[in-house]
Amino acid sequence: MKVVREIAVAAPVAALWAVLWDVPRMVACVPGCVEARETEPGRRYAARMTQRVGPISLTVPLDVEIVEAEPARRVALRARGRDPVVGAEISMRVDLRCEERPDGSALHIEAEGQVLGKLGALGHGVIQRKAEDTVDEFAARLARAVTA
Repeated sequence: MKVVREIAVAAPVAALWAVLWDVPRMVACVPGCVEARETEPGRRYAARMTQRVGPISLTVPLDVEIVEAEPARRVALRARGRDPVVGAEISMRVDLRCEERPDGSALHIEAEGQVLGKLGALGHGVIQRKAEDTVDEFAARLARAVTA
């Protein structure tokens, strides 16, 4: 699955960038993220996601790694995890790019992922819709957090 979005943020890039690196504020922005903590400063994080996809509920501990970062411009991360009960394996790469605009800034989101196991058997359409809804909700929450 792949999701690409661009959101306008009524704040300068510096404010957007600050929220992207503020772990508690990001936890509040990511739908289903119930906790996250930094395990290696600015590089690795441990997170836990709880989601319902179709008839399946899962809780996935994630290892999140920052693979590239250009301060105030771009951050790319990779996240991997496995729900021990359902047996679903999730891997994703997310690229976030900040751009200055005359009226604030824009955030370009590109997320690509793969779901294996019982959850993957639900089919591409169900998983793609869930991914799109999750990215859209993240974008809305992030825009509110930056301007709050």
